[in-house]
Parts: sequence; C-alpha cells; structure tokens
Amino acid sequence: MTFPRAALKLAAAGLVAAGALLTVASANAGTSWSIGVNLPGVVVGEPAPVYYEPAPVYSRPAPTYYQPAQPVYSVPAPVYYEPNARWEERRAQRWEERRAQRWEERREWRRRQWEREQHRRYYEDRD
Repeated sequence: MTFPRAALKLAAAGLVAAGALLTVASANAGTSWSIGVNLPGVVVGEPAPVYYEPAPVYSRPAPTYYQPAQPVYSVPAPVYYEPNARWEERRAQRWEERRAQRWEERREWRRRQWEREQHRRYYEDRD
C-alpha cells in the first residue's frame, strides 16, 4: 500500500507541530491551555466587555382629564324694602326713642328724690 506524497508531508508537519506544542507546554510549568473542538473557529482572547449606555427615552406624560365641577344653582335671599323709610327717618325715630327713654329715667329719678325727701322729713319730724 502506498500513500500519496502530499498525505505524508501533511502527517509529518502535524507531528512536528504536536511535538513543538508539547515541548513548549512542558517548559511553561504552571500554565494551562486547551483547544476547544466544539467552538467554531479559534478563540485567541476575548475582549473586555463593553457597556453601552442605552439611548434616553422621551415620552409625553399621559393626558389627564379633569371632570368639570357640577354647576351650583342658588336663589338669592329675598330683599324687602320698607316703603318710605329712609335713613333720615329711621335716625329721627331712634332719636325720639332715646329721648323718651331719658325722659322716663329723669322722671323715675325725680320720683325717687321726692320719696327720699319725704322719708327724711318724716324722720326729722319724729325727732
């Protein structure tokens, strides 16, 4: 059985590469490395994670609806006017009432004075 020449060259190159890797791994003690078969492609190193700030979001506030207040219906209080009673007449009437009251007070005071005088005379006459 004969192998094609290209296959022999490829196998020899693979053996040399494997030997080089094994000698380098043994020379670097304390480090570990692996070849991932399940990954697509070869991953040499991952970049640091990058944080992208999200774009600001502007939105209009929700519309608010205010229900209008219920109308208030009120009837004003009735106003009664006294016929022909102007303020001058009411003032004069109050003046007359006060004058009559003072007159009554004076009459009462005079009556009491008279009683005191009579009482004094009564007791003076008895002495």
